Amino acid sequence: MRLSSKTCGRLLLVNQAKRQQERDCVVFSKLIAIYLFLGGTAASAFALTALFDIAKAVKDHRRGEYGRAFLAPQSVISEPTYKRIRRFVYGTALIVVLTGELCLVADLGRPETFFFLFLYPTSSLVSIGAFALTLLTVFLVISLADTIFVLPEWARAVSFAAKAIGLPVAVIVMVYTGLLLQSVISVEIWQSAWLPVLFAASALSCGCAVVMLAACTCEDVRVTRIMARLLAWIDIAFILIEIVSIVALLAFGKGSASMAVMRLFEGDLSTTFWAGFVACGLAIPLVAEAVSLACKREIPTPGAAGIATLALVGGLCLRIAIVACGVAPSP
Repeated sequence: MRLSSKTCGRLLLVNQAKRQQERDCVVFSKLIAIYLFLGGTAASAFALTALFDIAKAVKDHRRGEYGRAFLAPQSVISEPTYKRIRRFVYGTALIVVLTGELCLVADLGRPETFFFLFLYPTSSLVSIGAFALTLLTVFLVISLADTIFVLPEWARAVSFAAKAIGLPVAVIVMVYTGLLLQSVISVEIWQSAWLPVLFAASALSCGCAVVMLAACTCEDVRVTRIMARLLAWIDIAFILIEIVSIVALLAFGKGSASMAVMRLFEGDLSTTFWAGFVACGLAIPLVAEAVSLACKREIPTPGAAGIATLALVGGLCLRIAIVACGVAPSP
């Protein structure tokens, strides 16, 4: 049976009304945006530092020289200084991920709901994310212990295994933050395949910022300069991926999700989007790091710390804006 164009039009309007009603019922508090930011930042900070540690261990094993630093010659970055950087990153990431889990529990309203995810595991994204966050927390505790205590050989082997296994777990956490929103099918702008890419790239940029802040705590200025130059190359790559992803995401949303895009461009979320994310998270770090590398001029420690802080602010504003634009604004 063929339907007339008039009937098809009515069905289309009814379907759109139903989707709008579902969208209006979607409720995401600011705690969710904070949770997504904290989880991704902790995961990326762990992943970057663990990757350095693994590469260092492999290099030292081949050379048979355990005491040498991986990122620079021994005369530039000493083993105690490198351990201090690692202690800062792993300790900060542990605090961040625990805070993110508290935000999730608080948003659920009933703390026992979080534990039910472990008692009754499912294949849902929420269950997978809860397990991944818990594993990441365990790996962070083990990695932090390696920087605080003098561990025996077997314990150091356990720490190496925790970092190796923790790398894919950290990637899952970073990608999961975008997939969680994408699973809400009633919000059109969240359906873009670029959303997980955007959140993962943003998380990695925030991870670079955490490592940079760790380097800024070192008394030796040379260490900060070396880390700033190394991280600048990495961070620029992640920022460029962010730019491509956000452009593709907004281009995807110009159709059915045009209202969400308008809220980001010139609506109630424009300040958070343009000043918070675009300026603080993309433009200022990208220009500063690119100029520093092109001109071969080192960024002073206060400037490096400021750029890292702006990158973190931008990462948080991105998640607040993306989460809020998918939810109907308050009347």
